[in-house]
Amino acid sequence: MINVIYGAKGSGKTKQIVADANAFAPTAKGVVVYFDRSNHRMHDLHRNVRLVDASYYGLKSQRDILSFVKGMLATNFDIERIYIDGLSRLLDCNIADLEELYVGLDAISAEHKVDFTITASGALETLPAFVKKHIK
Repeated sequence: MINVIYGAKGSGKTKQIVADANAFAPTAKGVVVYFDRSNHRMHDLHRNVRLVDASYYGLKSQRDILSFVKGMLATNFDIERIYIDGLSRLLDCNIADLEELYVGLDAISAEHKVDFTITASGALETLPAFVKKHIK
């Protein structure tokens, strides 16, 4: 399952995703992973959340992220939830250009029983259909 936290820039999406990760981590049965474009959230996250600094690993494309996630899941079957903050900023692109990634993450979620929570900037009416379908 993919859950999308959306809103305008500066609306508190990062605070919300960090709070969700921190609330989930203490009771998680598996590993909780948080992707960000740097490690500056290290002290904001619960100690049970594994922070992945995407810039350190050179994740610059949709395929890079999909391959990295698949590699993580191949070596650790206990990953239960993955949070991705600022996906558009991470890849320096428009959210409308991320369909390949959303489709890929959806397939990974179904195959490996891992949930994703992703932040997305923009008004609801401007979000692409492949993002809107993941808003609860």
